[in-house]
Amino acid sequence: MLLALALPAVASAHGGDRDRGVGQRDGRSCRAVTNGRVPRGLTAAQAQALATACTTRANALAAARTAFNTGTASPLATYRAAATPLVTQVRTAERAKRTACRADRASQACADARTALRTTIATVRPQLRAARAAYRAAVAPALQTYRTAVRAAQAAFRTSVDQALGRS
Repeated sequence: MLLALALPAVASAHGGDRDRGVGQRDGRSCRAVTNGRVPRGLTAAQAQALATACTTRANALAAARTAFNTGTASPLATYRAAATPLVTQVRTAERAKRTACRADRASQACADARTALRTTIATVRPQLRAARAAYRAAVAPALQTYRTAVRAAQAAFRTSVDQALGRS
């Protein structure tokens, strides 16, 4: 449970799968064109336009990802600096409990170790939550900018593909 509190950096740093375009229809067609397989019914000029649109979109997404990573590096480092010693405290208490309870779960040492673990978790939880909230607040503007850039890249890609294919 405690590790779930310590992992928001991993989850929000990636922006979620919905922003990547992987596995969507346009993602598959770009992979096909990149691999030299032109979708059926396209002329050479349309295939070239599709390849150009795919490259442009990939570059825009990479630029957005780089800007996000650069903009969130400092808050991520701050979060990790705050969370790492707290998680270490909990791990140490868990190991102590495991060691104390390994021989006899009914012993007083095991009961004391369980109490110490509960106390450590109760002490660390609010600090981890505060660190997570500070991290999310610091990352929110960069995440909004990233998602806006991704939407713009996807919209430009769709427009380019529609023009290349003669759709209105």
